[in-house]
Amino acid sequence: MDPRTRLGLLSCVGMLAICLDAPISLALLAGCCVLPLVWLRVSAVWWRRGLVAVLTVVWSTVISQGLFYAEQPRVSLLQLGPLHLYREGVMHGLAQSLRFIALSLAGIGLTVSTPPDRLYAALLALRVPFGLALMASTALRFLPELGEQMQVVRRARRHRGRPAWQRAPWRWLALEVTLLRPVVARAWRRAQRLAESLDARGFDPVAPRAVRRPLHMRARDWAVLWAAGVLASGVVTARLLYLLYTSETWYWPALRPLYGFTRNWL
Repeated sequence: MDPRTRLGLLSCVGMLAICLDAPISLALLAGCCVLPLVWLRVSAVWWRRGLVAVLTVVWSTVISQGLFYAEQPRVSLLQLGPLHLYREGVMHGLAQSLRFIALSLAGIGLTVSTPPDRLYAALLALRVPFGLALMASTALRFLPELGEQMQVVRRARRHRGRPAWQRAPWRWLALEVTLLRPVVARAWRRAQRLAESLDARGFDPVAPRAVRRPLHMRARDWAVLWAAGVLASGVVTARLLYLLYTSETWYWPALRPLYGFTRNWL
């Protein structure tokens, strides 16, 4: 698949994640975004880590939104002293977490399946300024190295003392922040070396450049982009019409089935 098609699909996922608000539709979107990772056959270790990360995001967002939901009306699901867990807050937190997970999975799928040089060529073909295209491809190239450095730091920490989960929650959080320091320091040094290397070679961001392997859009790419664009455009249009209806700006009786579908499923 052409990398421009993947960027277009990522844009459609972003539009859908913004427009969709029902947990069911957002869960379906997240499920579609995880399919490329299944097709790429990611290792079981990363699947377990991803599952833990997803559960952590969902749990923390649902609990925080459920406890501090201030809109009316609201229904209390659970009471513990002065604290209430509100149903509307739980649903709102679930929607927000699924929105974040869907976008994260789509971005991970793009980075795993697209080499940095192909992403760079796609951005240039889309008339993105050369400086921005270079920064995006360079950041994508450094992501695996950052992940490896984080694993090395955590492995070294594991061999020096008791597991982090045996500590108090606030000490666990402080330890996690501390583990980021060597990773950030190495990333800073790596960026400095890259900048010095570009400067020593007389790098000129405005000089004309050619791509060694030009990109070619196939009929399959156009079909996938057309289907995703029609779906995203339809959802955006439905949400806009529903917004006009709920704000009492414009109402058309013939669109009542669309209003009901948008309210219940989108």
